[in-house]
Amino acid sequence: MTRLRFAMESDRRRVLARRSMHRHGGAREASSQDGGGPGRRTVVLLAALVMCLPLGLSSGCRPAPEGPRPPRIPTEQATLDAASAAPDPGIELRRPADRTGFDIAHYRLELDLSRPASGAFGAVATLRGALGAGADRVDLDFIGLTVASVTMDGVAVEFGRGGSVLTVGPFEAAAAEVEREIRIEYGGAPENGLFFGEDRNGEPAVFADNWPNRARWWFPSNDHPLDKATARFEVLAPEGYEVIANGRLVETRPGAEGGTVWVWETDPGAPIPSYTMVVGMARFERRPLGGAGCGLSPAAPRPEGGGEVCAAVSVWALAGDGDYGAERFSRAPDMLDFYTELIGPYPYEKLAHVESSTRFGGMENSSAIFYGRGAWEERRMGEGVIAHETAHQWFGDAVSPASWSHLWVSEGFASYFGPLYFEARDGTEAFQALMRASREVAVGSDVVGQAIVDSSSNQLFDLLNRNNYQKGAWVLHMLRHQVGDEAFFRGIRDYYGSHLHDVALTGDVRAAFERASGRELGWFFDQWVHGPGHPRLEVEWGSEAEDLVLSIRQVQPAEWPAFTLDLEFEVEGGGADGRRASVRVDSREATLRIPGAAGADGVRFDPDVSVLATAELRRR
Repeated sequence: MTRLRFAMESDRRRVLARRSMHRHGGAREASSQDGGGPGRRTVVLLAALVMCLPLGLSSGCRPAPEGPRPPRIPTEQATLDAASAAPDPGIELRRPADRTGFDIAHYRLELDLSRPASGAFGAVATLRGALGAGADRVDLDFIGLTVASVTMDGVAVEFGRGGSVLTVGPFEAAAAEVEREIRIEYGGAPENGLFFGEDRNGEPAVFADNWPNRARWWFPSNDHPLDKATARFEVLAPEGYEVIANGRLVETRPGAEGGTVWVWETDPGAPIPSYTMVVGMARFERRPLGGAGCGLSPAAPRPEGGGEVCAAVSVWALAGDGDYGAERFSRAPDMLDFYTELIGPYPYEKLAHVESSTRFGGMENSSAIFYGRGAWEERRMGEGVIAHETAHQWFGDAVSPASWSHLWVSEGFASYFGPLYFEARDGTEAFQALMRASREVAVGSDVVGQAIVDSSSNQLFDLLNRNNYQKGAWVLHMLRHQVGDEAFFRGIRDYYGSHLHDVALTGDVRAAFERASGRELGWFFDQWVHGPGHPRLEVEWGSEAEDLVLSIRQVQPAEWPAFTLDLEFEVEGGGADGRRASVRVDSREATLRIPGAAGADGVRFDPDVSVLATAELRRR
C-alpha cells in the first residue's frame, strides 16, 4: 500500500475514544477515511441489526411463509461485553501456529448491503477447507458482529466468542484430515474493516479496508497472509448501485426482494490473502482503459468468440470523477504490461483502479486497487502511487510476507518497482531523482536505529515505517548494483516464480539472488536487512603531489555495523574534471587515491545514486 502521512498514534487514540463510547452504550461516531473520504454514519449501538438476507441465494436465510423474519437485536450486556473484549485494530493477536487447525481453501461471502444508510448489514460466510486430524474445534478471527447460527457440513454446531476469536465447536474429532464446510450467519454494524459512508453528493457508499488484519471485523477468517484462499462475493446492492470486488464478474441478477445481486469470483488457481479480500459499493462511473498483459494473464477470462486473453484494466470512480480518473490512469495498462514483461505473468483476472474510502493513499487489494478519494476529488493523484500499487499485485499480493515482521518483501519491493517503471519510461534522470528523494527519507527516519526485520512489537501499524518502504527499496537497489542487472532481474523472476500464490521471508529473497548470481550474500543481508542504520561518512579530500587523495571514515554510532560497500566519487573541476574512481570500504577507515587529479575544485559523492549513505565532504 502507499502510506499516507498521518499520525498513527492519534488514529489509535480516536479508535479508543470510539470504543469508550461503545462501552457506555452511547452513539458510535464515524471516523473519516483518508481525510475527505466518506465517514461512518452515526449509529446507535443497541440498534445494530442482524438482518435476514433477502438475496435469493441458495444458502441465504429464507423468509418464513408469513413474511420476512424480524431482525435480531443483541442484548445490551452481550453487546457491551463484545465491545469491551475487542482489541485495537492492527494488533497481532494469534500466532501462526494457532491457525493451522483449519486450512481455509475458499470463502463464500453473501452480503446484504441493500440498506447502506443504516450502517449495518447481514451476511452468511461459508468457509470450506481442510480440518486437521484430531481437531475438535476451529478458531477463527472474528470481532464485534453478532452471530446468529453456525453449522458444519449442514449440521448445527456449538460456538463461542472470546476477544477476537469465534470458536466453532467442540465437536467430534476426525482421525485423519478431512474436508469441512462451516457456515456462519451473522450481521450488525461493523466497527472497522467495512465502512459505511457517503460520496460527495451524499449518496451512500460502502467500502472494505482490511490491512493488516481488519478483515476479521466484517467476516470470519484466518486473517493472516499464511492462509491464502479463493473467494466468491455475492453482494445485494440497491438499484442504481454497482459493486466491485476481487476476481471476475460472474453474473448480476435480481435480488429476491429488489435490488441487484453482484457475483464476483476469484480464479481457482489464484488464492489471495484475507487482507486483500474486498468489496466496494457506490454509484460508480466506470471507464474502461483497455486490455494489458495480453497472452500473459492466465487468470483472465477468455473473450467470447476467442482471441487473445488480456487482463481488463479499468477505472471505477465516484460520481463526478470518472473523466479525471480516465486521464490520470491513462498509463495504468502500460504499467501492467511493463511489470508483466519484467517480473512474470500478471497473476489475476483483471485490474480495477477504484476511488474509495481507504485510510491509505492506495491499498493493493488483489485485482481491485482502492485509492483514497481525497486525492481524486482534489485532482492531486500522482502516478507514483499507481505504479506502487500495481507492482504490489506481484509483490505483496501474489507473493506475500509469511511474517508481518518481513513486511519489506511487500512494501520495499513495491517502493522499488514503482520507480523502475519511470526509469524504463521516463529515463535515468527521473529514476535517480526518485531514488535520491527516497534516500533522504530513509536516512532521516525515526526508525533508522532499528533493523528492517523487527519483531519487537505486535502493533502492526508500526510496521508502516521508512525501513519497510524506503530502506527496503534501497536494499534492492544496492543488491542490483552488487550483482548486476542480468543477475538481479533473473533473481527477481526466480523469487517470484518460486513463491507465486504463496508466502516468503527474507531468506527466500537471499536464496533467489544467490542462485541467480552464484555468490554468497549473507553478509549483504546481515548488514542491510538484519542490522540497524546506514553508513555515515566523513570524507576529507586534498591534493598530494599529482594525485587527489580522499580519506574516508565511517562515523555512524558504534552500535551500528561497519559497513562493507563500494563507493564512487567524481572529480569536479581541474584537469581531471568528470573522472570517476571507486573504492571498496570494509572497515571504519579507507583511502582512495585518484592519480593525476590534483587541483580539483571539488568531489561529488555517489554520482549514480547507488548507495544508501550520507557523506559530509570537506577540503583539507
